Amino acid sequence: MVFGLFWGFCLASTLYINTSMAGIILFLSLIAVFLYTLFTFQDIQKTFSESAILFIGIAYLPGFVSHLFLIRDLPEGPGLIILLLLMTWGGDAGAYYAGRALGKKKLAPRVSPNKTIAGAIGGLATTFLGCLLAKYTYLPILEWKDVVILSLLLGIMGQLGDLTESMLKRAAGVKDSSSIIPAHGGLFDKLDSIAFAAPLLYYYMQWGHSL
Repeated sequence: MVFGLFWGFCLASTLYINTSMAGIILFLSLIAVFLYTLFTFQDIQKTFSESAILFIGIAYLPGFVSHLFLIRDLPEGPGLIILLLLMTWGGDAGAYYAGRALGKKKLAPRVSPNKTIAGAIGGLATTFLGCLLAKYTYLPILEWKDVVILSLLLGIMGQLGDLTESMLKRAAGVKDSSSIIPAHGGLFDKLDSIAFAAPLLYYYMQWGHSL
């Protein structure tokens, strides 16, 4: 665990200090994972899965969520971070309440039995409303095409991030990822949507916004 935390910190720090080195650190992380497993494994039958899990742990949250550093350095960066939270957490809330009120047909029952198609549509709707609210209050740089594209990109990828986290928890046989935030499934549950959405927001604002 300490090994994984160390390399995750290295990757996040690299994105903060020098983004051009992030690929090198990711490559070195993979080599370090294999060497660490080589000298510490107990059961050779489990070495591949343990190496994969360790590398995913290093690259997933540190690599994805660290794009918040890059978003912050963009023009209107702090406002874009608020937009990201508004859209992803608003989408989570919309999916939850729409699913409870209208949900019948399951979205991905093998991964998350409580998620429904109605909930997914409700999540997209509240993601769109969050982006629209930002455009007309504090983020006028957003154009209508940005609102539509970002709502689809962040809305869909945020929900896919949530499903991915549910899959990992189910595979690990746990209900909550931690007890840091009681009744919310853990801290991981607050970051899963952001992890998938943050890179998309950054690269869209870097290149797609000006098209």
